[in-house]
Amino acid sequence: MEELACHILDIARNSIEAGATRLSIVVAEDPEEDYCLFSVADNGSGMSGRLVRRLGDPFFTTKSGKKVGLGLPLLQDAVDLCGGRLEIYSRPGRGTRVTAVFPYHHLDRAPLGDVAGTIIALLAGNEHLDICYHYSFAGRDMHLDTREIRARLKGVPLGVPEVLLWLRRYLVESEEILRGGGEIEVARRAG
Repeated sequence: MEELACHILDIARNSIEAGATRLSIVVAEDPEEDYCLFSVADNGSGMSGRLVRRLGDPFFTTKSGKKVGLGLPLLQDAVDLCGGRLEIYSRPGRGTRVTAVFPYHHLDRAPLGDVAGTIIALLAGNEHLDICYHYSFAGRDMHLDTREIRARLKGVPLGVPEVLLWLRRYLVESEEILRGGGEIEVARRAG
């Protein structure tokens, strides 16, 4: 996987397959503090400690019909390549949280990639899914919660192409503003 956004998508798809209806996705970048991290937490079925310990084995998967599970081993390799860390916390019936932390300036750190596109892809194919997305760059923050968006849409599904296009544009522009040092006026922009 050439971008960290691909890892986020893979983890989120695993969450959905585990019965998650809500995802919390956090992405934080801080060049001055030299870190880039992402976290995906869900309210899915969760796993026992024994299963979590086996997730790094590429020949182990929790999915029936598959013989290998490469997503987390590939993420572990990406983390190890730059001296970062990977944490997986899960409890049966309580969900799972995967957090990956990378040195921001390390030459071998994969680029963050298209996180906005990842969020939109997840929403487009999963009408039942709610996502709480938090993006931070050098201490400046942006927050999007699909429950709030659904309330404003008054019954219009998030999967409608016009809504997805608006959400994508909002996410991309918000990330650009934060990277450029600006603050986001949510009320003005959400109107």
